Amino acid sequence: MVVLYIVGDALAEIAKLPATSVDLVLTSPPFLALRSYLPADHPDKALEGGSQGTPGEYIDWLIDVVEACDRVLAPHGSLVFELGDTYSGSGGAGGDYDKDGWRDGQPTWAGSANRVGFNSDPNGFTGRRGHGAGGGVGWPLSKSLSLIPELFRFSLVYGFNPLTGRQTERWRLRNVIRWVRPNPPVGALGDKFRPATSELMVFCKSAKRYFDLDATRETASLNTHERSAADRYANPAGSPPLDWWEIPPGGYSGAHYAVWPPELLIKPIKAMCPERVCRKCGTPSRRIVDISYTPHGGPHQHAEPKASADYALQQRDENPQAMTWGRATKNVETLGWTDCGHGEDHWRPGLVLDPFVGSGTTLMVAHGHGRDSIGIDLDERNVELARGRLGMFLEGP
Repeated sequence: MVVLYIVGDALAEIAKLPATSVDLVLTSPPFLALRSYLPADHPDKALEGGSQGTPGEYIDWLIDVVEACDRVLAPHGSLVFELGDTYSGSGGAGGDYDKDGWRDGQPTWAGSANRVGFNSDPNGFTGRRGHGAGGGVGWPLSKSLSLIPELFRFSLVYGFNPLTGRQTERWRLRNVIRWVRPNPPVGALGDKFRPATSELMVFCKSAKRYFDLDATRETASLNTHERSAADRYANPAGSPPLDWWEIPPGGYSGAHYAVWPPELLIKPIKAMCPERVCRKCGTPSRRIVDISYTPHGGPHQHAEPKASADYALQQRDENPQAMTWGRATKNVETLGWTDCGHGEDHWRPGLVLDPFVGSGTTLMVAHGHGRDSIGIDLDERNVELARGRLGMFLEGP
C-alpha cells in the first residue's frame, strides 16, 4: 500500500503526478493571513500559501491549486477543501486574538490593513469605502469577515473569481459540511461570539461521481428523534450523516499548529474514495444493493417517507386499477461490488491526495482504511512528524 510524503511546492509537485490518477483530493490549505509556518529565511517562503496580499489574490491562488488537482483527479473523483475565514484589518485571526496568535510562539502575519496587491489596481475591486475605512485596498471593512469560503465556492460554481475576474472551469458543489468544534480557542472575543466552525466544501465534475453513502451511515441511539427512527427502519445500516459534524480538534501533541482530528476525515474517505479501482479502465468498484419493501399498516408504524412513496409507486405499477397503496419499510441489502471484468490483477486501492498534508493526518487515516495516499508539504520539518505517526509505512525523504 502506498503512503508517500513529498516535500515541495504543491503546484509543482502535483504537476508531476499522472493525469486522472487520484480518486479523492482531501486537504486544508493554509488560511489567508492567519499563520506563518515557515521561518522568514526559508528559501521557499515566497511560495507559502496564505501570504497573499488580498482575498482576491488568495482565491486566485486556490484556483491555481484546484486547476492542478483537476488534471490528476479521476472522472469519478471528488475535491474536498476545508477553509476557515479571515477577519479584515490586522494579522493573526483578524486582530481579535493576542499578539502571538492562537498559540505562544507561533508567528502571525504582520497585518492585512497595509497589504496592497492585485486589488490595489484602480480598476480592481476596492469597495465603496475602500482603504480609508481601515480595511485595506481589496479588503472589506476592518473587523469584518472576508467571506473566503463563500468566495471560493462561488468561484468554482460559477467559473470566475468575483474579486479579480479570474476565470476557471465550473464545478458541481455537492455539500458544504460545517465542522463544529465544541472546544475552540477563546482568544479576545471583543464584540463577537466565539468562532467555532469551518467548512468542508465538496466538489466534483461528474454527475455520476463515486459516492458510497452506505459506508458512512450511523446507528441511531435509543434517544434519537422519531425521524431518525424512521431512517433506522428504512436502512438497517443506520441513518445518513447530516451536513454538520461536531468533532473536537483532537489531542495531537506534535509541533504543528493546524492538525485535523482523524475522525473528521473518515467519512470523506469512506464515502468518496473507492476501495478499489481498475488500473486498466479506471472504473471504481461500486456497491451493489438489493432494495425491497415490506408493507405494514397502522398510523403509528414508522416508515421512511421515500420508502413509502417508492412502495406506493411500485404497487401502482403492478396494480394500476387500485385506488390506494399502503405504507412500507424500505429494506436495503448489500449483495456485493461491481466488477469491470478485467480480472483481480488489475485492481488497485483508491488513492487520496492531500497537497497540504502537514503532519500527515490524511495519510494516516487513508492508510488505516485501506487506501493509497500521497501528501505534499512545503515544510520539510513535517516529514518527521508524519513518520512518527506512520512509522515504516511512510515513503519519502
